[in-house]
This record gives sequence, C-alpha cells and structure tokens, in this order.
Amino acid sequence: MTTDDRRFPIGPIQDLPARDRAALEAVAARMEATGREWREAVSGLDAAGLARSYRPGGWTVAQLAHHAADAHVHGLNRLKYALTVEGYVIQPFAQEAWLTLADAALPVEEALALMDAANVRWAALLRGTDVAQFDRRVTHPQEGGQDLWRLVAKHDWHLRHHLAQARLALAD
Repeated sequence: MTTDDRRFPIGPIQDLPARDRAALEAVAARMEATGREWREAVSGLDAAGLARSYRPGGWTVAQLAHHAADAHVHGLNRLKYALTVEGYVIQPFAQEAWLTLADAALPVEEALALMDAANVRWAALLRGTDVAQFDRRVTHPQEGGQDLWRLVAKHDWHLRHHLAQARLALAD
C-alpha cells in the first residue's frame, strides 16, 4: 500500500449519489453506523494500541479519534450556521494545534462520547431539515463556495476516512 493509499484509504471525497431525502437518510444512517464502528475499533485498547499510527509521521489512533470527534462537532456547527445565517463563511480550525490542547489528552472514551452526541444531532438535522435547505451555499476560505450537499458529503466522508486510518494502524 502506498503512502497516499494509507493517507486516503477510502479514496477522495465523493459527492452524494443523489440530492434527495433518501440520500440524507443514508448519510444519517452511515454516520450512526460509523460512530458504532469507531467505538468497536478503539474501545478497550491499551496505551500501546492507542499510540499506533497508520503511517510514519501520521496521527496516532488516539489522535485520530479526538480529531474525528472535534471535526464532527465543528462540521455540525458549520451545518447549523449555514442553515441559519445567509452567506455564512466557514471558520476553519487549526487541526494540528487542536491536538496539542489539553482535551486531546482525555481518554479516547471522551472522544467517542462526543462523537456519539454529535451523531445524534447530525442525524436529527439530516432527517428533519427540508431537503431544499441543502441547496443553501457557504464559503470556505480555502475551498471556495459550496452547497450544503457538499458539506454533508465531506463530513460523512471525513468520519469514515479517519476510522479507516485507525483500522490501518491497528492492523499493522
């Protein structure tokens, strides 16, 4: 497996196959399932398991879990702002710097709990928001303009992407 394959084990972000209620339901169900898979993959790991990395210089399993939870909450907030603020400009976060903060040293169980809570809210929004609202647009300072369909696809991918990296680390 090449370094790029290890960095992007599920491939690049893909747009949703459709822009309808069924697509949003599928994402909600996938996020919920991915949260359960995260828990199955990392619960009960010892310090050595949590310290494993999927590639040289890559994040550890513990860092992947904390980052995935932080980013999932950040994505949820992006979606909520985009649904309520016209012309919303996304505020990126310094993901490497966030992993140096004190909360990144909490037990991985705390990251999983945060992920679970975020998934409940993601699912409620995806299942309960009028489909037409996902046509709203946001601006990402580095990526440019995008609609909420793309934002949803990106955060769905992101949660699964880092789980795949954690599984690679644990399989080595």
